[in-house]
This record gives sequence, C-alpha cells and structure tokens, in this order.
Amino acid sequence: MKPPSQHPASSARGRRRSAARVWQSGPRRLWDEAEAAYDWWLNNDRTSRERFGLTVTAEGQSVWLDDPADSWTV
Repeated sequence: MKPPSQHPASSARGRRRSAARVWQSGPRRLWDEAEAAYDWWLNNDRTSRERFGLTVTAEGQSVWLDDPADSWTV
C-alpha cells in the first residue's frame, strides 16, 4: 500500500443502506483510499493493531508496521 499524498479539503460521506452509496469531493478520493486500506488489511491476514506504530517528532509524524525504520509520513 502506498502512503497517502497530502491534500487539503477532501471528504467522503455515505448512508447506511443495503446498497452503499458514497459521495466523494475534493482532490483526494477518501473512500477509495479507505477501501484500498481495508483490502490491504484483509490480504495481510488482518494485521493486528499491536503491529502498527506511530512516531511523532518536531519534524513530523510517521506510521509504521513492525519496524519504525520502514515508515511513511502522515
């Protein structure tokens, strides 16, 4: 999964129904990103949250899986 690009003012909203409908607006397609993340999670044996980490420094924030050396900026 690629790290997300950073863009301001994107949104996604949907309604609970038997058939899902989602409206997306802004420069990022947030629902598509959420679906891609969910598919990644399913295809990686439903990785437990204990394997993920977040590093916060004065320079920024990064997320990692298993090893902080292999991270992506958020």
